[in-house]
Amino acid sequence: MSRAARWWLLSDLHLGAFDDDPRRPGRVLSEFLRREVLAASGPLQHVAFVGDTFELVGFAEDESLARLESILTRHVDTFRALEACAARGVQLHFVCGNHDVELARPAVASRLSALLSPVEPTRVRVHPWFLHVPHVLVAEHGHQHHALHRIPELLRTAINGTDELDPPPLAAWNAPPRSRLRRAGAVARACLASERAERRIRELAYDELLQAESLRLGLDGAAVRDLARLSRFRTVSALPLAGTRMVLAAAGRRVTGEKAPAAAGRFARTLEAHGSGVPWYVSGHTHRAVESALEACPTRYVNTGTWSSDVRGRGPDQSDRLAFPYAVVDVAPDGATSGGLRYWRPDGG
Repeated sequence: MSRAARWWLLSDLHLGAFDDDPRRPGRVLSEFLRREVLAASGPLQHVAFVGDTFELVGFAEDESLARLESILTRHVDTFRALEACAARGVQLHFVCGNHDVELARPAVASRLSALLSPVEPTRVRVHPWFLHVPHVLVAEHGHQHHALHRIPELLRTAINGTDELDPPPLAAWNAPPRSRLRRAGAVARACLASERAERRIRELAYDELLQAESLRLGLDGAAVRDLARLSRFRTVSALPLAGTRMVLAAAGRRVTGEKAPAAAGRFARTLEAHGSGVPWYVSGHTHRAVESALEACPTRYVNTGTWSSDVRGRGPDQSDRLAFPYAVVDVAPDGATSGGLRYWRPDGG
């Protein structure tokens, strides 16, 4: 099948100011970009990072800018490879995750674009909520459907440029070391803030932000409003979930699951109901690479797993630390798509 466009999608690299991950995701990424993306041919090429590309969480705007530069300086090979991709006309997309939500701030997004593509900054795009390619795919990190990581008013920061980001409950618990009592108080305050934020996103003022976002996404305003309200933070369900995670973590275990999350099906069916269905829904966040069908929907689900050492699930990347998951979606001139979950090895295996 001849291609009109190709999309490479990957997530959860968790690049930080140090290069201490045993899998060396930054070094492997630079090889991937040079040997796969830059070596490929085609009129339209896109690389989409589906959240948690960088470790920026918990920093104010000025600190986030400095942190971003220090990360790119530390991972200089990746920085140069991304620069080379943009210079070659490859469109780079960064979807915000819960670990790099600060990219939603306009100043941070602009700095990323200027660093990676100083001549043509528009070749680097940041998507605060999700990436939508009409009739092809949607890609969101997935944390907005996870109560412990959900930030209801994300668009208020992205569109208005405010410096306020209320921490979700899990972030409040994981704040710098302090007593359990103080942590519990921080979680309680975060829960109350999330409950209030959920009420605000159902008010007229937030509807106006959603309408502006619908224009950027190329989606009907009613569809975007419905998508924003698909998931909701509720303290009564979030606290037991947090307790379960803590008990399992203390026992050295994790919550596991190999199926597509229910939220993915709701998201895809909502798009379809508004006449904007897509054949591919891509997400990350769980660190479990998987591809599967979605219930009562023709959309195919792909989770791109992680390139960090925190691999979960039962895929080949669990036993083979040289297997790095990603998704590829090819678009034919007639609009037909093909692709799915893939694994890349630096040794070419």
